[in-house]
Amino acid sequence: MTKVYLSGSESINNEVKEFMSGKAEFTENIESAGIIINSTNFPEYEKTEELQYIEANSAKNIPIFTSSLCSSVSAQSSLQENPERLIGIGLYDTFSIAKRIEIAPSKITDDKILKNAENFLSEAGINYSIVPDRVGLIFPRIVSMIINEAVQVFSELIASKEDIDTAMKLGTNYPFGPLEWADRLGIELVCNILAGLQRDFGEDRYRPHPLLKEMIDLKKSFY
Repeated sequence: MTKVYLSGSESINNEVKEFMSGKAEFTENIESAGIIINSTNFPEYEKTEELQYIEANSAKNIPIFTSSLCSSVSAQSSLQENPERLIGIGLYDTFSIAKRIEIAPSKITDDKILKNAENFLSEAGINYSIVPDRVGLIFPRIVSMIINEAVQVFSELIASKEDIDTAMKLGTNYPFGPLEWADRLGIELVCNILAGLQRDFGEDRYRPHPLLKEMIDLKKSFY
């Protein structure tokens, strides 16, 4: 059974442990790990420090899964001595509810390292899809944009939060409404995904709604 070293968000790492229970052996000794997972999404300085620690204390042929929701693997690679080890992954609170994990190698991810990472996921019975190396990957990016639009509707007093969520669940068969999803993912994460998209693409459609920022400052949730 592959030994896995976790760093980053405690809540996400606990979910990873539960999700991979019986499929991997978790170790506190980074030098013995065959797979490394970093689940930090933000702030950027914490992410950078953790990746640099991992790189300095682990074997150079070990794959590093790095959550890439707020910054692409390419952007994370710029400060790494061995960026070919990095593989993006979509990790967030409640990620295990989804039926599939998204992973995103960069253009310089080593083929052998990627193959080792894929073998680990396959042997653990984890469904995954390889997606382009972009901020937010696919599902979190789309959901964050839907949340941003729902917040706009809510802020204009067009509909209550309950009506917005009910309309989306009934109209699209989503398991959660967009404002429920914001609470589940974490409003701060949603805001950081949108800010990363706006930074990378330079388009106003990704600009986080001011209400999201206000709710972060006030430590509020929708429900």
